[in-house]
Amino acid sequence: MQAAFAAITVIFTAMVKFLFAGLVSYGMGHGFVETLTYTAIGGCLGMCLFYFAGRGMMEWFRQRYLRRKAARRDQGLPRKRVFTRTNRAIVRIKQRYGILGLSAFAPPTLSIPITAIIAAKYFRHERRTLPTLLLSVLLWSVLLSTAWSFVR
Repeated sequence: MQAAFAAITVIFTAMVKFLFAGLVSYGMGHGFVETLTYTAIGGCLGMCLFYFAGRGMMEWFRQRYLRRKAARRDQGLPRKRVFTRTNRAIVRIKQRYGILGLSAFAPPTLSIPITAIIAAKYFRHERRTLPTLLLSVLLWSVLLSTAWSFVR
């Protein structure tokens, strides 16, 4: 029972804050293979869960935006600006780095939920988005498990 609780704790930590999941696992007395397995499972589960939830959430926001836009038009109010400075910066980063840049740097630094929601927002139409994110989580799991093994 204690081992199952420890494994679930590491998996949930990897789902939320991937960077520190290896440290938590080693702190609970797990070895390299267990740490690698639990962080990979947790990261992949979290990525899938938050990616699909993020897609649904973004669709809900899009529908809400369209309803509000129609209401503003019906009231005779002027249209809001579409391209702001922030929007331009986001588009520039998306075009420059793409899904490979997001998947290479974001999972350990931003966390799994934020990475998945950003990917769902800007790359949901690309077929390779989720496989790229999952491969990135697996590679980061190997890298972070190895790095944390030297720290403990």
